[in-house]
Amino acid sequence: MIDRTMMDRTMIDRTMISKSNSTRLLLSPILSLLLALILPPAGHGQSRWDQPATDLATRIAEILGPGQAQLTVLNRSSITAAELPPIRRLLEQALRAHGVQAAGAESANQIRITLSETDHQRLWVAEIIEGSQTQYAMVPFDRETPGAPAHEAGLILTRKVLWSSADAAASPILAALETPNGLILLEREAIAIEAITPSGWHEEKRVELSRHSIQSRDPRGLLMPIPDGFTAFTANTQCEGKLVSPAEWTIHCHESDDPWPVNSSNISAAESTQLRAFYNPGRNFFTGVLTPSPASDPAPFYSITALPGPRLLLGGIDGRLQLLDGNSLRPVTGARDWGSDFAAIRSGCGSGTQVLASTSGEAENDSLRAYEFPALEAVPASVPLELGGTVTALATAPDGTSALVILRKNATEWEVDRVSALCP
Repeated sequence: MIDRTMMDRTMIDRTMISKSNSTRLLLSPILSLLLALILPPAGHGQSRWDQPATDLATRIAEILGPGQAQLTVLNRSSITAAELPPIRRLLEQALRAHGVQAAGAESANQIRITLSETDHQRLWVAEIIEGSQTQYAMVPFDRETPGAPAHEAGLILTRKVLWSSADAAASPILAALETPNGLILLEREAIAIEAITPSGWHEEKRVELSRHSIQSRDPRGLLMPIPDGFTAFTANTQCEGKLVSPAEWTIHCHESDDPWPVNSSNISAAESTQLRAFYNPGRNFFTGVLTPSPASDPAPFYSITALPGPRLLLGGIDGRLQLLDGNSLRPVTGARDWGSDFAAIRSGCGSGTQVLASTSGEAENDSLRAYEFPALEAVPASVPLELGGTVTALATAPDGTSALVILRKNATEWEVDRVSALCP
């Protein structure tokens, strides 16, 4: 194919060479305008996108073969809106060179290309859909300039301290749930109802849990809201609490090995299901058995959160991150520095839903960061939020727009924070 831009540029160069020295020193206004219209702005030429576009088109053609496909390009990177049309043209040209024509919505085949990046590398991902079959092609390449990382223009995480205690005898907190008048705290050996008063926090009720339940060295817990109360899950124990008057709670507990519900507060009611996961209290992780069961159960996992789709993001006990979409379980990259706790929130920023993940390791000054998933890669969507303690639990709040974080500040101090996201 003839490059029209290069032909026009060559014609202008020949015209300029034919001018006299004095004429070349002063371009006419018409010629200046013509140059401005034809030549791309400095620093925004197409050449830097040539190679990745060619490489990705080659890999797409190897999967799809000659034919037609509907082409969609989604930008989840710092590439400006002005650069997207040239990139799309390059992709279309490179695909045509392999016999793949971009078609309209009538085409049964689809190519969905996502432009994403990390602080140091770009990643272009193509999702190739042929009927009921979906395959992927990826092209990673270095960022050509240091530039501003994508997250600098992304959302901002904010933090509010809800409750803190410096009691030396305080038991580890496994989970927390906000109420209209305070907090419900699930501790290792008790459930505490905390109310906020003008003079500070006041414990309204405390119920001890069975000491005969199997507990791992790092116990887990879950609090889920129900009308006028809550349900608590911990090792071999399930409790139900009801608010029978403005300041009176009834809490009843019993032994149970029922599966725990998967928190889906961040997705719509239409997408939400009564999905549950079986927990192994002696080993402190979920067995991988889900109910209702998908076509194939995942391997044992430590964390799980629901994403729109609906899809499930799972953090395996082997440290790998996977996405369960229908009956398809696929690995996710970009989460090497994640800790074992994460939760999804609806922020309204970017794609609308992000995953908050803690850092890996036993950090004295842990942090949270928001991530998006333009394809099968976790891409940072915010700068890290320093917390000044170790994250021991993280869960989506009942409103779905924030997350509750349990922090161990030191050996005797615990804290409950609410973390939300603001759009820039």
